[in-house]
Amino acid sequence: MLFTLTLYLLFSLRLHPHDCAEIYKLGIKENGIYTIQPDLHRPTLEANCDMETAGGGWTVIQIRQDGLLDFNRTWQEYREGFGSPQGEHWLGNAVLHALTSTGQHQLRIELEDWHQQKRHATYNNFKVASEAQRYRLTAREYFGDAGNALSYSKRYNHDGRSFCTTDRDHDRYAGGNCGHYYGAGWWFDACLAANLNGRYYHGRYSGVTNGIYWGTWYILTDGQTGERYSFKRVEMKTRPRSFVGSS
Repeated sequence: MLFTLTLYLLFSLRLHPHDCAEIYKLGIKENGIYTIQPDLHRPTLEANCDMETAGGGWTVIQIRQDGLLDFNRTWQEYREGFGSPQGEHWLGNAVLHALTSTGQHQLRIELEDWHQQKRHATYNNFKVASEAQRYRLTAREYFGDAGNALSYSKRYNHDGRSFCTTDRDHDRYAGGNCGHYYGAGWWFDACLAANLNGRYYHGRYSGVTNGIYWGTWYILTDGQTGERYSFKRVEMKTRPRSFVGSS
């Protein structure tokens, strides 16, 4: 009885929308930075809301666009989030868990190369588990034109993997720490077929494959030049699967 009353009081005291989808339902349909509160036990935060793409209602959880922000961060920094919703940022793993902990959610990934070509990957079953479960990723039921790099092969399958950082080794690579080796926080396997938090390069680069990578669009290494390819712009965003916006 006391637990039920506590829950009632928490929800009745909600002063801010849970996510961008709730803001959309209030009739606000312009792209912008809005205040949300995915977790009633944590402070409000500013989030970039995409109210236009594929019907709108998307809470943007990551943007890469200019390389001004270093994504080689610690476990705590990825948990709390870093950067600014006005530019490059990671919204935070604790927030990702709060956004996706109840109900069913979608993940949309948008990629742009250095030739102004754009593709996307959408997952109709998206969830980030709690910190106790190492923010384990669920990303299933793919559709789009960028390819399903999150479920690339038995060895490189990011779906179902724990989050890893340079100071928290949770991957399946016996030879070391993928987060440390590739300089990023991500749901590494052994190690990757995708890494959207990799180092920002202006197109082609050489050396370790530590750039922004999506293995089902661009090949890992150019067979003639030995160079790798890194994307110009990436956005990751989520919304409830049941969301119905404008067509």
